[in-house]
Amino acid sequence: MSIKERQDIQEVNIKAEQLNFLMQTMHAHHKDFDTFQLNALLGMAYDLAGAVYSWTEEEEKIVLANEDEKRRVI
Repeated sequence: MSIKERQDIQEVNIKAEQLNFLMQTMHAHHKDFDTFQLNALLGMAYDLAGAVYSWTEEEEKIVLANEDEKRRVI
């Protein structure tokens, strides 16, 4: 088994920034949104959080696999 290449962190940083901006907007203007708008915004927040979580899960698998490979080589 070979060492796996780590993921590009730029994509997850962009998603995290988008999530942060969305949450700030929701916090600042939550009284201005109707139920449907708020539900749509929450859906977007869950999608962004899911993307960040998926990225971190995959990155953890890569790191653990690389550590296992390094131990086998030694």
